[in-house]
Amino acid sequence: MNTLSSYDELPYERLPLPETEPDFLAVLAWLHGFEASDARAARVLELGCAQGGNLIPMATRYPGSEFIGVDLSRVQVEEGRAFIERAGLGNIRLLHGDIASLPENLGTFDYIIAHGVYSWVPEFVREAVLAVCRRLLKPQGVAYISFNVEAGWKLYRQIREMLLKQDDVSLSPMQRVMRVKETLAGMQEADERLAKEIGYLKTASPSYLFHEYLSDINQPFSFEAFVESAARHGLRYLGEAGPRRARVVLENDWGLSAEARHERWLEAEARLDEALQTRFRRALLVRDDATVPSPQQPDRLASLSFSAELSSDDELDFSEFTEQHFQTRTGERYPVSHPLLKAYLVALAGAWPEVVDYQTLLDHALPLAREYGFIGEVDEAFNETLLDFVQLHGIRLHSQPRALEDAEIGLPQSTPLARTQAKSPEWPVTNVFHQALDLDEWGRWLITSMDGITPVEALARLLEEKLMDSGIQSGQEQATEVVENYIAFFRQQGLVG
Repeated sequence: MNTLSSYDELPYERLPLPETEPDFLAVLAWLHGFEASDARAARVLELGCAQGGNLIPMATRYPGSEFIGVDLSRVQVEEGRAFIERAGLGNIRLLHGDIASLPENLGTFDYIIAHGVYSWVPEFVREAVLAVCRRLLKPQGVAYISFNVEAGWKLYRQIREMLLKQDDVSLSPMQRVMRVKETLAGMQEADERLAKEIGYLKTASPSYLFHEYLSDINQPFSFEAFVESAARHGLRYLGEAGPRRARVVLENDWGLSAEARHERWLEAEARLDEALQTRFRRALLVRDDATVPSPQQPDRLASLSFSAELSSDDELDFSEFTEQHFQTRTGERYPVSHPLLKAYLVALAGAWPEVVDYQTLLDHALPLAREYGFIGEVDEAFNETLLDFVQLHGIRLHSQPRALEDAEIGLPQSTPLARTQAKSPEWPVTNVFHQALDLDEWGRWLITSMDGITPVEALARLLEEKLMDSGIQSGQEQATEVVENYIAFFRQQGLVG
């Protein structure tokens, strides 16, 4: 099977990857005692960029930075270039090329991203990815490399092997996907994790199902093996960018050198992978001649800012260490016990979609918690529990606070990128938090129509007409309410300039 042709026929979806966002990588590095470059003035390289769905929103968000993407598929690179031209972006280039033989004149980079590459390519390409990172990273640069982890894939490999037995490589990629979908429909598993994965695969995108479970190569690695390969190329582990249910805390490490402490940390990370049955990592690497990273330092949270779209159905107890839950708009639930952290999350949720600094949130949270019986202080235990919640990805990290800008509601204007994405049905609309939004056709239409000169009332009349053409009855008052709700949502997502 020609891997490249299957990649062209079933390309990865054009999704932004929040964990690769340069500002997020910079603050993660900071928590590990490593000072990376400011995302607002950085050079970013993505290996295996496809059509640029991840890089393009970054280029819009950081006009003072430069972005370069490289992909082996000429078809996808050309599609991305066409979109970039339509979006009018001048700080991003997509190059058709082989990771194993990149041009010599690319220069050096503050951030290098390789998502969905390492476990799915031959060994010589994996080696090339690591070599490129060492050669092209600036002294304080950070590389992001994702890969499947052996600890968790020991279990999920069973599904892949069962599907491959039913596969027919003589068929087209889409035909192969439809064939294994039929197999999945009849599969039942007693193991809860396998059953959950099978349930997900029944509705997963064809590209994910094909490239993860039917591709010629899907090679999981142990954490130790990945770190050893990185070390051979002069790279050192910095930290994990993905969500994690536990983190390493080194005890009795007083007097150890930075190198010895790092080695102990790596050993603990490997054991944690086995304990958590980790199946996927988003590993961060730095050059081995740079500052030696350490496990995350909770006290460094005090210099950062946060955002979170959270709510809680519990009657929150701000006086006792009782476990209660917060959930996101998409349904993830996170346990919280520390009374002050509960108040902190209430303050953060109330500020959303603004990005608020650590101290401002404390100034709101501490009086609230004390009003309802909290008698403690802001101490190391609070910062530890806050860091645990951050590591679960219940909170988004930022280097700087950001307030919601005032906008004239009467003449709404969508951002140029949002309009370009909304006009292209195959492209997701990306918000200011580097997330893809699930929008219906009416939301997309409204984004393309918000030109800054058409008032809300006129937009509502147009929407009413479009609904009627589709056989949906809607009065002017109802259409106006729908438009206003959309606009309020778009403002929260940073899509209205």
